[in-house]
Parts: sequence; structure tokens; C-alpha cells
Amino acid sequence: MRKKKTNGALGVAIAFAAAAALCFCAVSGCAASSGQSSAAEGTETMPKLMPAQHQKYVDRPAYKCYRCHGASEKGNPTVSNAVAMPDGHYVDNDPSTFALDPLRTECRSCHAVDPGKKRAPGEFQMAEEESGQADRGE
Repeated sequence: MRKKKTNGALGVAIAFAAAAALCFCAVSGCAASSGQSSAAEGTETMPKLMPAQHQKYVDRPAYKCYRCHGASEKGNPTVSNAVAMPDGHYVDNDPSTFALDPLRTECRSCHAVDPGKKRAPGEFQMAEEESGQADRGE
């Protein structure tokens, strides 16, 4: 009789351990089959980080992101190798207005500078010349 109770308790313990292991795998992503790592999931809509070289623009009295990344008569974006601002950053979601939505004028409230994100120095020199920011001393 005692052996049957021990075997029964052992069976319950094994079943409980198996159920706990399955729950852990489901929560931790062991069974995930997507190609994207779980660390990157959900970050697609997060604001991009600025390269380290953008720090000098962030510290200027007048914030200058729009001069390169914004729309103008020269194009959208103004500087050829810059990433264009999304339509949602403009008044009425329309870059052809050339006017930023008032809620979008402080870029660094969403876009932080990533000190590890580097770009070739020549890219910024060309962009400063193309946007008219070279040697402005601001």
C-alpha cells in the first residue's frame, strides 16, 4: 500500500514538473519559431537613435535637425544622404507644407544620441555644406 502511494505521489510530481517546464518555455519563448529575436520584437516603431556625431547639433541654441532631415524646395529630405522625417512630423501629415507639427519641434525628446552609433566623418561634412550649416559657429 505504501509503495502505491509513493508511486502516485511521484507521478503527480513528475506531471507537475512537466507542466511547469511547458509553461516556462511558453513564457520565455523556447517554442518561438519566428526569425526575429525576441529582443527586437516590438521595437519597429520606436524612434531611431541619433549617431554620436549629432551631439554637436543637439547642443546648439537653435535645434538644426530640420535643415538636413526636413523637406524643402531642394527635396525631401533636404540633404541627399539624410533620412527623411516621417510624414507624421509635419503639419497635417504633409511634408509639402515645410512646417513641423508643433509637438515635433524638440527632436531629442524622442530621439536620443547613441554614443556607439558612428557614421563616416565625410558624410557629415558633405551634409553640413549641402544644408548651409558648415562654419556657422552656432
